[in-house]
Amino acid sequence: MKFLGSLASRLGFLLCASTNLLVGPAVAASLAEEWLGPFRAVGLPAEAVSFSVLVMPADKGLGARPLVAFGHRDRVAMNPASTIKLVTTAAALDLLGPDYRPVTKFFALGPVSKGVLKGGLGILGGGDPKFVVEDLRAVIGQLRAQGIRRIEGRFVLDGSRYQEPTPDPSAFDGQPLKPYNVPPHAAMMNFKAVRLGLSTDQGRLSLTMEPVLADLRLESKVRLVKGGCEKNRFDFRQASLNTLEVSGLMGQKCEGFERYLAIYDHAQFAYRLFAKAWRDAGGSIAAKPEKAVIPPQAKLLLAWTSPRPLLEILGEINKRSNNPMARTVFLELSASAQGDGTRTDASERVKQWLTSKGLPMPELVIENGSGLSRRERISTGGLTALLAQRLSQPDPFPWIETLALAGLEGTVRKRLGADSTVGRAWIKTGSLEDVRSIAGYALSDSGRWVVFSVFVNHPQAGLSKPVLDQFVEKLVGTY
Repeated sequence: MKFLGSLASRLGFLLCASTNLLVGPAVAASLAEEWLGPFRAVGLPAEAVSFSVLVMPADKGLGARPLVAFGHRDRVAMNPASTIKLVTTAAALDLLGPDYRPVTKFFALGPVSKGVLKGGLGILGGGDPKFVVEDLRAVIGQLRAQGIRRIEGRFVLDGSRYQEPTPDPSAFDGQPLKPYNVPPHAAMMNFKAVRLGLSTDQGRLSLTMEPVLADLRLESKVRLVKGGCEKNRFDFRQASLNTLEVSGLMGQKCEGFERYLAIYDHAQFAYRLFAKAWRDAGGSIAAKPEKAVIPPQAKLLLAWTSPRPLLEILGEINKRSNNPMARTVFLELSASAQGDGTRTDASERVKQWLTSKGLPMPELVIENGSGLSRRERISTGGLTALLAQRLSQPDPFPWIETLALAGLEGTVRKRLGADSTVGRAWIKTGSLEDVRSIAGYALSDSGRWVVFSVFVNHPQAGLSKPVLDQFVEKLVGTY
């Protein structure tokens, strides 16, 4: 499909005037009430809902003036939950570039003598949001090829690229072991998380962990009971530095269960991940993990460039709503521009970028760029205008495809499953205890592109989930 014209020159109008004016006050009011009805029907008041919709004409390309535009409370700042990731990722795509690849550096903290690295190993984080165990194994292969067989001394994880203080992972909701609460770190490895598997075989329970961490023992205090997976009740506790305890109940007929857990701090986790992979490669290590700055006299052993371009990373952030990755990319917006790698600086750079695009958003509050926040705010009109602006790019499809395809991918793999909608909408979802949101693009039955954002802020926001899906389905069938 060929996209004509430039929407950017028209966005000032969209932001400075009510979108309702494009269809006239009477028609706009009628449309708003029609689309608001299903939310009211499930018990949600009008003041808990905000939406903004732009319908592009099929015959003039996405750069044309919207054919239809309407909204409800679309200039009111509300909590967007994870749909704020669209702001972070759009800014990153422009400011960092689609092929941006962070570099992680590995240093010798002392001399190498007869295969022994004395003094230890230092890792300088370059802000790679997806440095996973497969990357680590490749790095270890290259270090071993340099003749190093044993590491002694310190194991330094240097995250000084970001000057943002490390937040308490339990601060948001009291769930420090949840992977979505992992704080960002310039040298984060494998999302600082493991997958714990529990399975039964002939009445016996087994525990597995992937990836395996060095010197960490799994201790089961799980009791098998009659029934299936509905009987499962688990608690996870770091009983000691080297023991992860799993307690609770598991149904005898439940074939398996898995849970992702975030354990240790970044330095401990990185060391245990490295030590296991290093030993598996035939090396030995006896070092003390610590978070510190690598000394200037350290010798560079290896510079590892991420094998994944930023565009691929942004797709994972938006499709899977990965918070640690989003928070890392957010801080990288500051650090990559010689900033101090703080949330305050990153937020200011995002606002400057929006203004440069003709999208000033005075209502915007962006705290960490992931939506894992009770402070972040944006209006649906502002977010929809940003999404519309992305369509003015020479080729908007790489950006559009960072969002999850309805009924097939990511957070909407099991949503929007109607035959009329599967594969017809590109979606970013958001969810907090009292927030539900959805935003993105839909390709209607008549071949028109529809840009939309919908927020619900209410203690009973969970009631809106089917309504939000119906909202998208109706956009596809109506326009």
